[in-house]
Amino acid sequence: MNQFKNQCVVLLAFLLLSLSSVASEWKLEKDKDGIQVYTREVEGSAYKAFRGESVIDAELNQVMALLDDTKGFVHWMFNCKNPTLLYKASLLDRYQYLVNDFPWPAADREMILRNEISQDPVSRKTIVKLTGVTADALPESAKSTLPTKTDAVRVEEVEGFFELTPLSDTQTKVVFQLHLNPVGALPSGLVNAMIVDNPFETLKAMRKRVVLPEYANFNPF
Repeated sequence: MNQFKNQCVVLLAFLLLSLSSVASEWKLEKDKDGIQVYTREVEGSAYKAFRGESVIDAELNQVMALLDDTKGFVHWMFNCKNPTLLYKASLLDRYQYLVNDFPWPAADREMILRNEISQDPVSRKTIVKLTGVTADALPESAKSTLPTKTDAVRVEEVEGFFELTPLSDTQTKVVFQLHLNPVGALPSGLVNAMIVDNPFETLKAMRKRVVLPEYANFNPF
């Protein structure tokens, strides 16, 4: 029995050490105005992932309404231009096009994002999964709505999510995590130095935008 208990203790210690190791991969880069921004290395990529966290003074469905308003992205998503809803299969599945404004002399980056939304029925924690897709992956009816003749470089390797956790009827914890390969000859050091601004400015602007009356009374589930 003692041998079994010892084995359990060793296994538990190993699991805790493993979890600690995983958690330590994220490095806190900025903690200001109630917003925390982390970065971490991504295996097989020269470009880091970012993760921003903040508590938003808005009910869960208000935040959902903000994320459902594709055209409104220009008001709060950092360096976002020309956001376009390409196709909406349902409130829980849609395709969006947007351009990320890169500083001169680099070319802007454009991407097609699929948003897949799911919610835990008990906790109401909601995940908006963001995945970069090719134009060929779009539904046929959406291809004609895709902007053409742009000077932006197409980015297809994009993975991330918005995680929304309701804390009360007036507060929601928002996590914004993303990793992408910007393609081209962009120095990884320059890109990695810039990515902290993206989640910080995005969450900061989201807090101001989400309280507008137009985002009230939304219930996608």
